Amino acid sequence: MENHIKTFSLFVRHDEKSEKIANSIRQQNAYSKRTLVETQNGDLIIAIGGDGTFLHAVNQTNFSKDKVYVGVHTGTLGFLQNLSESDIYTLIKYLSYEEEINTRKVPIPCICVVLSDSTTLNYKAFNEILVCGKDYTKIQFSEYIDGEFFQEVSGNGIIISSGTGDTAYSMNAGGAIDFSNHFQLICTILTPIKNAVYGDFISNPIICPKISIVPQPSRNIQLIIDGIPLEISSELIKSVEVSMLNRESYINKLEIATYSKVQVIREKILGYKY
Repeated sequence: MENHIKTFSLFVRHDEKSEKIANSIRQQNAYSKRTLVETQNGDLIIAIGGDGTFLHAVNQTNFSKDKVYVGVHTGTLGFLQNLSESDIYTLIKYLSYEEEINTRKVPIPCICVVLSDSTTLNYKAFNEILVCGKDYTKIQFSEYIDGEFFQEVSGNGIIISSGTGDTAYSMNAGGAIDFSNHFQLICTILTPIKNAVYGDFISNPIICPKISIVPQPSRNIQLIIDGIPLEISSELIKSVEVSMLNRESYINKLEIATYSKVQVIREKILGYKY
């Protein structure tokens, strides 16, 4: 895409190393060929810290398609944070000289919560949506895949993950890892309960572009988006629909370093070093 970046904003984790990197970016920018202006509403959003810092930056800027996002990881190689401290010079030089910049569209799940009075609440997520029982209690719900009834489920809940969230909570719960880069959701049931009372159902992870969850009336249901619980009374929740079908729901992520998802998983999770 055309390099329209003239301003930048920093989202910095509160630790010594992250603050040091933020100051390094400011200093190197001051001496660059085309100096960017630091503002609170920049064209370029730079998240410095861990993956949580990147999530915070995206949420605070309302998942804007008009901005470009990039992350600098201050620990080991991150899933969302593509750059390390040693890449700062490359980043500033790249933005100064390139008329065209390389960005990747990262699809964002759209969430629609329908309440008992037919009111709809709309949200976006980056990693995952969790529909579950409070304090690990059991809930029962129906699954609809692409608008068609699929099955009745009993368990602690369900994790509905995007392709960026599949290596976090979803993977630890037994979910699949998606290397396809398609607009898909990974849906994983938490602690499925199968017996003569609750019946049988498919508990394997399901990959689909849209899923609807219709919980049975209960006082112990909670919705959590990217680790943040929603303040919605359980009794009001009629259904939760999560979809990847809106192709206009995405953010633009700056791609400079060539870290692949395979490489990050190999190094960060499996511990291989080359």
